[in-house]
Amino acid sequence: MTQTWIVFSAFRPDPDLGEAVRAAVAEVDERVIVVDDGSGDGWAGMWDELERIGARVLRSADNTGIAAALNRGIRAALASGATAVLTFDQDSTMTPGFVAALQAALDSAAASGIAAAFAVPEFFAGVSQVHDRSDGVLRVRHSIQSGMLVPRETFDRVGLLREDLFIDLVDTEFELRCTVAGLAGVAAPGLALGHALGRQYARELFGRRVRLPGIPDVVTLSSPFRYYYRVRNRRVINREFLRRAPGWVLRDTALEAIHFANALMIARPRRALFALYRAGWRDAGRRRGGPMPPALQQVAATIVWDAPDA
Repeated sequence: MTQTWIVFSAFRPDPDLGEAVRAAVAEVDERVIVVDDGSGDGWAGMWDELERIGARVLRSADNTGIAAALNRGIRAALASGATAVLTFDQDSTMTPGFVAALQAALDSAAASGIAAAFAVPEFFAGVSQVHDRSDGVLRVRHSIQSGMLVPRETFDRVGLLREDLFIDLVDTEFELRCTVAGLAGVAAPGLALGHALGRQYARELFGRRVRLPGIPDVVTLSSPFRYYYRVRNRRVINREFLRRAPGWVLRDTALEAIHFANALMIARPRRALFALYRAGWRDAGRRRGGPMPPALQQVAATIVWDAPDA
């Protein structure tokens, strides 16, 4: 019998998390775990409210990163008898029937003889996650872990999320690990998950919007501190998977390089963002994982994006 548990990672969340957890509790009969990733003082009332709603809250004294937080919840779910775990970020809210749709996608893949690692919604934040639909099964690439239903057998085969990455590209590394193990990610047709993206900025050069074929004239930027992790973890992933998935890795690297250049153009001060790039590259070479050094956090806090909203 299928027993799905839902795991949320949370760090200083908005009150909207209560709505997301309430929807999750209704979907899986209270088999919901929320992991507080070291939010600190001031959130005790929220955790109490989530427990009243029906979730189990696991509290951490320190901020350990999204991979470690999710892994803590996943382990707790598996220990409680979960046959599959559905993971969510704190700012994603499912619609009724979400779990059933993902399970149906896994069942459909199995009926077609496809070994599926996980199922995700076809659309995440309005963007299709589907890479190939040629054989009637929606296969995905660059799938996001928020809204990802993972059978227990996948964790048994490839392991949990990689905790030393801390944040950013955690789902990319997991997906690549599944792929080289011969497992495919699939999507539930038509299923959509809303999610809050970063702010979008106009792509400008010398004060004019840049519009080129195949390249949007807007760019979605992360919070500045995350660029340390994006550079560091990109180098880590390239080292691990370049020989096993060369086409995938080289394409992603080229796209990331363009994005990093765009971000550098509108960062102020640019030298501060470049310092994050350099430190991330260096720390990947030294095989230093985990959270960014405190001194770099102070550098990141000085960075602002100097571009008009899209």
